[in-house]
Amino acid sequence: LVAKAAVSRASVLITGETGTGKELVAHAIHHNSSLAENPFVVVDCAALPGSLVESILFGHERGAFTGADKARVGLIKQADGGTLFLDEVAELPIDVQSRFLRVLQEKRFRPVGSKQEVKSDFRLLAATNRNLKRMVREGTFREDLLFRLQAMVVDLPPLRERTEDIRDLAFYYTARICDRYGIGIKGFSPEFFETLTTYNWPGNVRELINALEQSIAVAHDEPTLFPIHLPDHIRIQMAYALLDKKVPKKHYAKKISKNKEFIPKLRKLLEITEQQYLEDLMSITKGNVRDACRISGLSRSRFYDRLKKYNIARHI
Repeated sequence: LVAKAAVSRASVLITGETGTGKELVAHAIHHNSSLAENPFVVVDCAALPGSLVESILFGHERGAFTGADKARVGLIKQADGGTLFLDEVAELPIDVQSRFLRVLQEKRFRPVGSKQEVKSDFRLLAATNRNLKRMVREGTFREDLLFRLQAMVVDLPPLRERTEDIRDLAFYYTARICDRYGIGIKGFSPEFFETLTTYNWPGNVRELINALEQSIAVAHDEPTLFPIHLPDHIRIQMAYALLDKKVPKKHYAKKISKNKEFIPKLRKLLEITEQQYLEDLMSITKGNVRDACRISGLSRSRFYDRLKKYNIARHI
């Protein structure tokens, strides 16, 4: 779909959660298009200061407003002959949307304070992590502008729905990070990859890259990456997930027999459950007491008391 968008001049709306790579796709479309040698101008709509939005987009003449000591060419004109990329287009103020719609239709606009119209013929790409159709219903986004934006739509799935990409992404970005650090490329333990593919990555590819960079920094001279090198929040979530798998909610509620004598006393049941929990916890955290205390909510002294009670070794 991205390849088809590259050979077209139609407007493209790129949708997806934060961190899925929307700007990367926009660059790919531009650099594989007939406009590749021409400007690629990025407009971060979320960062546009309210009082200067029109000046930044359309430009202004000298003296158009207080502080305008010289004329300025707007981003729309800078994209003339190339590609204009509106990142986070949902944040574009609704009063500016109507002016921008006319630019799309006429390819002409008037800079702030100017009496003359200027021309800018550009290809439009836009991206958002918001539901623009819902915003149209709520009256915060123009429906006619949405129609112009979505001549083609590229919807990027979150990383948790394409876990088969994680291995390739990990190899690619690890090589780039190690090259930037000037160190040899790290290897990966099977457990490291298992953790990467099991974690749900709410921050998507951007979070994966940050996690890899932190892991490489923590590993330092070690040639292989292990789960222990990953950020704490990832390891803690994985510990919870593995504990949920190991101890199903109805595990101890299941009756072994209709004979009441086979049902253990509550105190004994709690001890069995606690011992199993602690053994699983120490195994998952690889004996890291600090992580185990954080997950369990126990103080270090109380945690040691329970390990001693059930004769559980710190290093498993």
